Amino acid sequence: MNNTFDIVYMNNPVKVENTGKTPDGHNSYIVHLPGDELHLVHTEDDEGAGRWMDKQTDNETDVSGEIGQLIELHLVQQQN
Repeated sequence: MNNTFDIVYMNNPVKVENTGKTPDGHNSYIVHLPGDELHLVHTEDDEGAGRWMDKQTDNETDVSGEIGQLIELHLVQQQN
């Protein structure tokens, strides 16, 4: 599997880098937005629901959740 791939966010191609696992085993990504970078970590809550945490705020934001869903969609499509 490639460590980088592209998604489309707000009608713009956006490069995503899979930076591997965090020390606690969660997948980590750097999203190269136009003029900015977003560092995301995919975690699960106690009930197993996925959360896309912005490493700068340590919270899931609307943007991190939306981009996270696009990343998940890309990964699922690559498996098929």
